[in-house]
Amino acid sequence: MNEQTVFIHETSASLSDTAVGAVSQKWQSKPIEVQKCRVEWAAKKAVPDGCRYQIISESQFPPDFDNYNWDYSNYDGIGQSNPFTQSWDEYVTQSLSL
Repeated sequence: MNEQTVFIHETSASLSDTAVGAVSQKWQSKPIEVQKCRVEWAAKKAVPDGCRYQIISESQFPPDFDNYNWDYSNYDGIGQSNPFTQSWDEYVTQSLSL
């Protein structure tokens, strides 16, 4: 079984608050490549606009998250939350065409 993949993100571009997001249990049983793509899609939609996020596996999760300052120097993306909602199928089609 694959490890769960999550995204750690800033809650505001001006604050040092950090939050965690994940996809549903249904997607955790998929191959790791599909999990990462699904987490990327979820992060882009869920993370506040302009805030950084990083995708990690559960083994990379800090042991004391409540007292941990996450280092975003190697972030994977920036939130793009906006009124436009792209479906999962549209995202996969667009990603494959790049």
